[in-house]
Amino acid sequence: MSRRRLLQLSLAAATAVAVTPLSGCTAETRPGPPSPSARAGGRPTTRDRSIRLGDRLSEDLPYRVLEDGDGLERVVREDLADRPGGTRPEPVALAAFGHITDPHVLDATNPGRLSFLWQYLDFEEGYPTSGRFRPQDVLTVHVLDATVRAFNALGQGPESGRPLDALVVTGDLSNSFCTSELDAVVTALDGGRATANPVGRYEGIQDHGRSPRDLFADVWHPDPEPDGADPDNWKARYGFPTVEGLLDAASSPIDAPGADVPRFVGFGNHDETGRYGGSRISPGEQFVDLVRTGSRLPLELPAGMKEPDFWEQAKGGEADRERLLAELPSRTTTASEERDVFDKAAFRKALARSESAVEQPIEEDALYYSFDISPEVRGIMLNTASPDGSGRGCLDREQASWLVGQLEAVSGSYLDEEGNTQMSEAEDRITVLFSHHPLRSFEDDATTVDDGGESLARDEVLSILSRFPNLVLWLNGHEHRHRVEAHRGRNGSGGLWEITTASLIDFPQQSRAVELVDNRDGTLSILATLLDHSAADDVRRDGEQSPASLAALSLELAANRPGLDPGSVQGAAGDQNVELLVAAPF
Repeated sequence: MSRRRLLQLSLAAATAVAVTPLSGCTAETRPGPPSPSARAGGRPTTRDRSIRLGDRLSEDLPYRVLEDGDGLERVVREDLADRPGGTRPEPVALAAFGHITDPHVLDATNPGRLSFLWQYLDFEEGYPTSGRFRPQDVLTVHVLDATVRAFNALGQGPESGRPLDALVVTGDLSNSFCTSELDAVVTALDGGRATANPVGRYEGIQDHGRSPRDLFADVWHPDPEPDGADPDNWKARYGFPTVEGLLDAASSPIDAPGADVPRFVGFGNHDETGRYGGSRISPGEQFVDLVRTGSRLPLELPAGMKEPDFWEQAKGGEADRERLLAELPSRTTTASEERDVFDKAAFRKALARSESAVEQPIEEDALYYSFDISPEVRGIMLNTASPDGSGRGCLDREQASWLVGQLEAVSGSYLDEEGNTQMSEAEDRITVLFSHHPLRSFEDDATTVDDGGESLARDEVLSILSRFPNLVLWLNGHEHRHRVEAHRGRNGSGGLWEITTASLIDFPQQSRAVELVDNRDGTLSILATLLDHSAADDVRRDGEQSPASLAALSLELAANRPGLDPGSVQGAAGDQNVELLVAAPF
């Protein structure tokens, strides 16, 4: 089937859809009272209201504006424990914190993205997009800032009313492991003038500068077309709006307040260069490094050159790569050394600060540590990014041994490797695990990675975690979707809840407020509530923009991605606003 025919079919399917709900699914739920956030005047959560797609912006094209919808019920899940009957004492909140993941803050003008190669991709989905380009790419800092502001405004657990203890971010903070992105993340979390664009103005393929038609057509250009110019496919076929001045507004720094509570940060595969300390850089990566900090924005391959030939030439020496870059038809852009690659030591110094940790290995590139979420709850942050730079989850035996030691240090009773109960004098603490990757991302079999460390198989990872009854929750991201899964304890009792939260760069751009509550009836409740960073009426498509309106527009753009299946990323109702019961371990 031709690409044109696929585009036609995709458009027809999108046009046939009526108002599309973006949150909430049909499921057996147990209604509860209005959330305290609404009663106490704090920021509303998705328990109070949801956001969905409403009317079309244009009568004959599928793009729809955001509108407010009803709040989402909370689903009680008793996969691991039943709620006892009878009169219950007043529950006690042990911790309340925010969970953010996958902000993918990126410098959309970085020439090292090699955006000129997108025009040679075959869009199998039938619409002009890919994992490389998103219309909201220029707005990632605004979304992270709006999310931090949302937690500041919320200020408390929406059900328990306990003041928030912390904000935890589980990796993929940057998109392309470059310093300008890292600096923007630090500033958005800690406060100050935040921008991921180191040159202060937009110079890239979303403006109306010189560009081949094939590349131009598959990229959304928010500014009005010059006289006589045809619009891109995003506008012509899908109805994406003209938002004059968006690129200028998005390129201006924002005054970020930073988080009101302590924040703890993890490492993701988009933060991992896969360079083994800089000693193993492929010729292709060396070419990207040459482009990323330079003053040339390549636009297309030289006449007659195919993409395989391009990469073959990039395998040559330094002089060959410089000659290849000079041969590429290009635009002039502003060079910046801030687009250079950061390493693990720089990430740790900027974000995974040792003074916030209860325990952290002394090595500068060790990006795992334990920390106190609250006096009652210990947190453990793992580094599950594979050192080869791939997307799989990875836990080597050295880090696994450290993890066991950390769990033993807060467990008065646990199982050894043979399943025998061990008693210790350690003070029992409820424990929460954090990582970028979910269990599903680990491989079936143990493998030996190129840096010489053996990584554990998926069942080995779960076997370790199931030995400790006070480890009740594992929070992660990576998959850009919401999912909640129960893992039973080794002896069939107790167990561990795993919560995967969607990303901030793709729809639904939500985070979670998480509360750990002792029900004082032999059970604990984990209350997880989705939080939107913006409201529907924050969106502006004309006039002066603000950081808040830009974040809201990012959500609307993400929600209108052609081919999007909202249910696949939102999950079912039992993956959204939930109360998860587990047996109290002590």
